[in-house]
Amino acid sequence: MNYKMEFIDYVLGFYGKGGIYDFGASREMVLDATIKRIERNPHIPFEGDSLDREWVRDIMLEEKESDDELI
Repeated sequence: MNYKMEFIDYVLGFYGKGGIYDFGASREMVLDATIKRIERNPHIPFEGDSLDREWVRDIMLEEKESDDELI
């Protein structure tokens, strides 16, 4: 699948280093979470909008929380 770089940059502008709500999201984290968002909700078209950004954020936070529990 080919995801627009604009969406990844958009998400990083919020949750990446120096972003509005910086929690250290990386390009790889955003891409992985975007793929999961699409797989979890195949019946809802991916628009690359604020709703998709928030879903991707939630998935990244779930993953981060899961990783933190392993430590």
